[in-house]
Amino acid sequence: MWTIFIVQLVGLISPGPDFFYVSRKAMSDTRKNALLASIGISIGVAFWSLLVLFGLAFLNKTLPSFQYILMLFGGSYLAYNGIKMVQITKNAKLANDKTSHSKSSAWKEILGGLMINLANPKIVVFFSSVLAGYVSNLAQLSEILLVLLILVGSSVVYFFIVSILFSHQKIRNLYAKYNHYLDNIAGVVFILFGISLVYESITILL
Repeated sequence: MWTIFIVQLVGLISPGPDFFYVSRKAMSDTRKNALLASIGISIGVAFWSLLVLFGLAFLNKTLPSFQYILMLFGGSYLAYNGIKMVQITKNAKLANDKTSHSKSSAWKEILGGLMINLANPKIVVFFSSVLAGYVSNLAQLSEILLVLLILVGSSVVYFFIVSILFSHQKIRNLYAKYNHYLDNIAGVVFILFGISLVYESITILL
Protein backbone atom coordinates (compact mmCIF):
# COMPACT_ATOMS: atom_id res chain seq x y z
CA MET A 1 0.00 0.00 0.00
CA TRP A 2 2.89 2.35 0.72
CA THR A 3 4.16 1.81 -2.81
CA ILE A 4 0.80 2.88 -4.23
CA PHE A 5 0.79 5.97 -2.01
CA ILE A 6 4.34 7.02 -2.95
CA VAL A 7 3.82 6.53 -6.68
CA GLN A 8 0.50 8.40 -6.49
CA LEU A 9 2.22 11.26 -4.65
CA VAL A 10 4.91 11.51 -7.33
CA GLY A 11 2.19 11.59 -9.99
CA LEU A 12 0.35 14.37 -8.17
CA ILE A 13 3.47 16.51 -7.74
CA SER A 14 4.27 16.29 -11.46
CA PRO A 15 2.52 19.40 -12.93
CA GLY A 16 -0.37 18.62 -15.25
CA PRO A 17 -3.74 20.09 -16.28
CA ASP A 18 -5.25 19.51 -12.82
CA PHE A 19 -2.46 21.41 -11.08
CA PHE A 20 -2.55 24.31 -13.52
CA TYR A 21 -6.32 24.56 -13.26
CA VAL A 22 -6.42 24.64 -9.46
CA SER A 23 -3.42 26.95 -9.05
CA ARG A 24 -4.82 29.38 -11.63
CA LYS A 25 -8.24 29.22 -9.98
CA ALA A 26 -6.69 29.98 -6.59
CA MET A 27 -4.71 32.96 -7.91
CA SER A 28 -7.34 34.49 -10.19
CA ASP A 29 -10.56 33.63 -8.36
CA THR A 30 -11.02 32.79 -4.66
CA ARG A 31 -9.75 30.18 -2.28
CA LYS A 32 -13.30 28.86 -1.89
CA ASN A 33 -13.72 28.28 -5.62
CA ALA A 34 -10.27 26.70 -5.86
CA LEU A 35 -11.22 24.29 -3.08
CA LEU A 36 -14.48 23.48 -4.87
CA ALA A 37 -12.54 22.83 -8.07
CA SER A 38 -10.27 20.53 -6.06
CA ILE A 39 -13.33 18.57 -4.95
CA GLY A 40 -14.38 18.22 -8.58
CA ILE A 41 -10.94 16.95 -9.56
CA SER A 42 -11.00 14.48 -6.68
CA ILE A 43 -14.38 13.17 -7.86
CA GLY A 44 -12.75 12.62 -11.24
CA VAL A 45 -9.89 10.76 -9.57
CA ALA A 46 -12.46 8.58 -7.81
CA PHE A 47 -14.15 7.83 -11.14
CA TRP A 48 -10.89 6.82 -12.85
CA SER A 49 -9.84 4.80 -9.81
CA LEU A 50 -13.12 2.86 -9.80
CA LEU A 51 -12.84 2.33 -13.54
CA VAL A 52 -9.36 0.87 -13.18
CA LEU A 53 -10.14 -1.17 -10.07
CA PHE A 54 -13.40 -2.69 -11.29
CA GLY A 55 -13.87 -2.28 -15.00
CA LEU A 56 -10.75 -1.49 -17.01
CA ALA A 57 -9.66 -5.07 -17.60
CA PHE A 58 -13.12 -6.00 -18.84
CA LEU A 59 -13.36 -2.93 -21.09
CA ASN A 60 -9.92 -3.53 -22.58
CA LYS A 61 -10.93 -7.07 -23.50
CA THR A 62 -14.30 -6.19 -24.99
CA LEU A 63 -13.32 -2.83 -26.51
CA PRO A 64 -9.53 -2.47 -26.90
CA SER A 65 -9.87 1.00 -28.43
CA PHE A 66 -11.88 2.38 -25.48
CA GLN A 67 -8.88 3.97 -23.77
CA TYR A 68 -7.75 5.72 -26.96
CA ILE A 69 -11.23 7.02 -27.77
CA LEU A 70 -11.22 8.63 -24.32
CA MET A 71 -7.81 10.12 -25.04
CA LEU A 72 -9.04 11.57 -28.34
CA PHE A 73 -12.03 13.37 -26.82
CA GLY A 74 -10.19 14.33 -23.65
CA GLY A 75 -7.22 15.73 -25.56
CA SER A 76 -9.55 17.77 -27.76
CA TYR A 77 -11.24 19.26 -24.69
CA LEU A 78 -7.91 20.20 -23.09
CA ALA A 79 -6.66 21.78 -26.32
CA TYR A 80 -9.91 23.75 -26.62
CA ASN A 81 -9.48 25.15 -23.09
CA GLY A 82 -5.84 25.93 -23.85
CA ILE A 83 -6.77 27.90 -26.98
CA LYS A 84 -9.17 30.03 -24.93
CA MET A 85 -6.43 30.74 -22.38
CA VAL A 86 -3.84 31.62 -25.03
CA GLN A 87 -6.25 34.18 -26.49
CA ILE A 88 -6.32 36.17 -23.22
CA THR A 89 -4.62 39.53 -23.88
CA LYS A 90 -5.59 41.60 -20.83
CA ASN A 91 -5.09 41.19 -17.12
CA ALA A 92 -8.26 40.10 -15.39
CA LYS A 93 -9.65 41.79 -12.31
CA LEU A 94 -9.16 39.41 -9.43
CA ALA A 95 -12.19 38.27 -7.51
CA ASN A 96 -12.60 38.25 -3.75
CA ASP A 97 -14.60 36.01 -1.46
CA LYS A 98 -17.25 38.66 -0.82
CA THR A 99 -18.20 39.27 -4.46
CA SER A 100 -17.54 36.02 -6.29
CA HIS A 101 -20.00 33.70 -4.56
CA SER A 102 -22.97 35.38 -6.18
CA LYS A 103 -21.52 34.98 -9.66
CA SER A 104 -20.61 31.33 -9.53
CA SER A 105 -22.39 28.40 -7.90
CA ALA A 106 -20.58 25.70 -5.98
CA TRP A 107 -21.85 23.09 -8.44
CA LYS A 108 -20.40 25.03 -11.39
CA GLU A 109 -16.96 25.20 -9.73
CA ILE A 110 -17.01 21.50 -8.83
CA LEU A 111 -18.13 20.60 -12.36
CA GLY A 112 -15.31 22.71 -13.84
CA GLY A 113 -12.67 20.77 -11.90
CA LEU A 114 -14.38 17.47 -12.69
CA MET A 115 -14.41 18.16 -16.44
CA ILE A 116 -10.72 19.09 -16.49
CA ASN A 117 -9.86 15.84 -14.74
CA LEU A 118 -12.12 13.69 -16.90
CA ALA A 119 -10.58 15.29 -20.00
CA ASN A 120 -7.25 13.73 -19.09
CA PRO A 121 -7.62 9.96 -19.62
CA LYS A 122 -3.85 9.59 -19.24
CA ILE A 123 -4.67 9.07 -15.59
CA VAL A 124 -6.15 5.70 -16.58
CA VAL A 125 -2.78 4.66 -18.00
CA PHE A 126 -1.06 5.92 -14.88
CA PHE A 127 -3.41 4.16 -12.50
CA SER A 128 -3.24 0.99 -14.57
CA SER A 129 0.54 0.93 -14.36
CA VAL A 130 0.48 1.69 -10.63
CA LEU A 131 -2.17 -0.89 -9.82
CA ALA A 132 -1.27 -3.58 -12.36
CA GLY A 133 0.73 -5.64 -9.91
CA TYR A 134 -1.66 -5.15 -7.01
CA VAL A 135 -5.25 -5.50 -8.21
CA SER A 136 -4.95 -9.22 -8.87
CA ASN A 137 -3.74 -9.71 -5.29
CA LEU A 138 -6.60 -7.76 -3.71
CA ALA A 139 -8.93 -10.50 -2.56
CA GLN A 140 -11.21 -8.54 -0.24
CA LEU A 141 -13.46 -5.57 -0.90
CA SER A 142 -11.95 -3.80 2.12
CA GLU A 143 -8.52 -3.88 0.46
CA ILE A 144 -9.90 -2.42 -2.76
CA LEU A 145 -11.66 0.33 -0.81
CA LEU A 146 -8.40 1.10 1.02
CA VAL A 147 -6.60 1.57 -2.32
CA LEU A 148 -9.45 3.82 -3.45
CA LEU A 149 -9.15 5.83 -0.23
CA ILE A 150 -5.40 6.26 -0.75
CA LEU A 151 -5.79 7.48 -4.33
CA VAL A 152 -8.70 9.83 -3.71
CA GLY A 153 -7.65 10.99 -0.24
CA SER A 154 -4.15 11.95 -1.36
CA SER A 155 -5.64 13.91 -4.27
CA VAL A 156 -7.99 15.83 -1.97
CA VAL A 157 -5.19 16.75 0.45
CA TYR A 158 -2.73 17.72 -2.29
CA PHE A 159 -5.09 19.99 -4.22
CA PHE A 160 -6.42 21.56 -1.02
CA ILE A 161 -2.81 22.46 -0.16
CA VAL A 162 -2.28 23.89 -3.67
CA SER A 163 -5.49 25.93 -3.31
CA ILE A 164 -4.42 27.38 0.03
CA LEU A 165 -0.83 28.16 -1.03
CA PHE A 166 -1.68 29.78 -4.35
CA SER A 167 -4.51 31.85 -2.88
CA HIS A 168 -2.06 33.61 -0.55
CA GLN A 169 -2.27 37.37 -1.02
CA LYS A 170 1.37 37.82 -2.08
CA ILE A 171 1.01 35.21 -4.81
CA ARG A 172 -2.31 36.74 -5.90
CA ASN A 173 -0.69 40.19 -6.10
CA LEU A 174 2.09 38.78 -8.28
CA TYR A 175 -0.47 37.04 -10.44
CA ALA A 176 -2.43 40.31 -10.78
CA LYS A 177 0.57 41.94 -12.47
CA TYR A 178 1.28 39.16 -14.93
CA ASN A 179 -1.86 37.03 -15.03
CA HIS A 180 -2.50 37.18 -18.77
CA TYR A 181 1.06 36.02 -19.46
CA LEU A 182 0.70 33.21 -16.94
CA ASP A 183 -2.67 32.28 -18.43
CA ASN A 184 -1.05 32.18 -21.88
CA ILE A 185 1.70 29.87 -20.59
CA ALA A 186 -0.83 27.59 -18.90
CA GLY A 187 -2.84 27.62 -22.13
CA VAL A 188 0.18 26.47 -24.12
CA VAL A 189 0.67 23.63 -21.64
CA PHE A 190 -2.97 22.61 -22.07
CA ILE A 191 -2.68 22.74 -25.86
CA LEU A 192 0.53 20.71 -25.97
CA PHE A 193 -0.86 18.16 -23.53
CA GLY A 194 -4.12 17.92 -25.49
CA ILE A 195 -2.36 17.60 -28.85
CA SER A 196 -0.13 14.84 -27.50
CA LEU A 197 -3.20 12.91 -26.36
CA VAL A 198 -4.98 13.41 -29.69
CA TYR A 199 -1.89 12.48 -31.71
CA GLU A 200 -1.22 9.35 -29.68
CA SER A 201 -4.84 8.19 -29.88
CA ILE A 202 -5.12 8.82 -33.64
CA THR A 203 -1.88 7.02 -34.47
CA ILE A 204 -3.03 3.95 -32.53
CA LEU A 205 -6.67 4.01 -33.69
CA LEU A 206 -5.63 4.34 -37.33
